[in-house]
Amino acid sequence: MSVRYKYNRQLSPPAPYVHVSLARPDNADLLVRDVPAQLDTAAYMTVVPMTVVEQLQLEQLDQEAVAGFGGHISMAPVYLVSLAVNDFAAVLVRVLADRHEPYVLLGRDVLNQHRVLLDGPSLILEIGAE
Repeated sequence: MSVRYKYNRQLSPPAPYVHVSLARPDNADLLVRDVPAQLDTAAYMTVVPMTVVEQLQLEQLDQEAVAGFGGHISMAPVYLVSLAVNDFAAVLVRVLADRHEPYVLLGRDVLNQHRVLLDGPSLILEIGAE
């Protein structure tokens, strides 16, 4: 089973986005649906906006050193969340949170669990679950 998305053309250059749902691992009733998520194959961990953390009332597990553009290192809080791409099965994943990030940045920790096809010339992405 796979789903096709058109790239987000509001960005220049256009970028691949999907929709995700996030929930508390211990209470699936606390759920945020249809959150835009940009595919970020350079990120080893997924990043979520701090507003999502606050909506789900997540408890911080840890913090991790992260390097940004230019090698600037800062500390980011780490949370455990149940995350589902589209309507695929949810996975438990440790995520970083950032107050300045408006979208989920879907890292390799989630992307490597799916088959992803990026068709840049057609500005279409296809994502599937096995």
